[in-house]
Amino acid sequence: MGPPVFRLGEKGWLSRGMRLHASRREALIKVDDGGYSLGQVMKFAAHRNPRTLVGHYLDNTSSVDGAAVFLGLEPRRDLTEDFRSASMKRHPYLPQSIPSKSLDELKHRPKFVALCEQIENLSLQLTAEITEEERKELKAKRRQVYDRRQLLVDEELENYRKFERRVQTTQSGADDHGDWRRSYFNRVVRHMVPERDGLTRTLPLAVPLRSPEGISALRDLVLSGQTILALLPMGDYCPVPSYNRNIKDVGVKDR
Repeated sequence: MGPPVFRLGEKGWLSRGMRLHASRREALIKVDDGGYSLGQVMKFAAHRNPRTLVGHYLDNTSSVDGAAVFLGLEPRRDLTEDFRSASMKRHPYLPQSIPSKSLDELKHRPKFVALCEQIENLSLQLTAEITEEERKELKAKRRQVYDRRQLLVDEELENYRKFERRVQTTQSGADDHGDWRRSYFNRVVRHMVPERDGLTRTLPLAVPLRSPEGISALRDLVLSGQTILALLPMGDYCPVPSYNRNIKDVGVKDR
């Protein structure tokens, strides 16, 4: 199960891949969030030393909602959901395949050519009149040769990833974000600011303002404006310099 899980992480642009430890750790974090005692969690994980569970499996970020506990409110349990993947080292430019030139060079190497010839030879033998037992044996041998050839491709891709470096050119614009900023809105902002998440769905719609979608968009815009510090009153005055009026003197409908 190890190599397929690791390749699954690579397809998600995780430069370090994803190992079985990651899924086991996620399961134990979910169990710990379920309100079970440390002893029960250790029994579930088959751990004898609590340092193993606390030091290698549980989340480093505390999920305790201190404000809710202090005020006697229902605590939130999703405080760290959007930050736990920060150590996964996502690489948006992680190559998923070998360049055509490198692949062509690999196909002309003696070792690769020899494996291709073995595959062709075994395929020809399978077309002959043979017993079912011999056919199964030849298919197993051919499968092994296929795996050895694929291993050469995987090693070449790993070497290419190791030595490939993305060069930032002077022509790169300010909006050319190839790092975490490109997906920051979908991963974090949409979950932490519900009104902005709603605007992503309602603003592109061509509907009247009085429609339910239009009213929802206006409501989300108002809420977004109330949460932006730059738009909040400064000493009871409007933050816009050209409109230096006391906010209390302006009617609610005119604000």
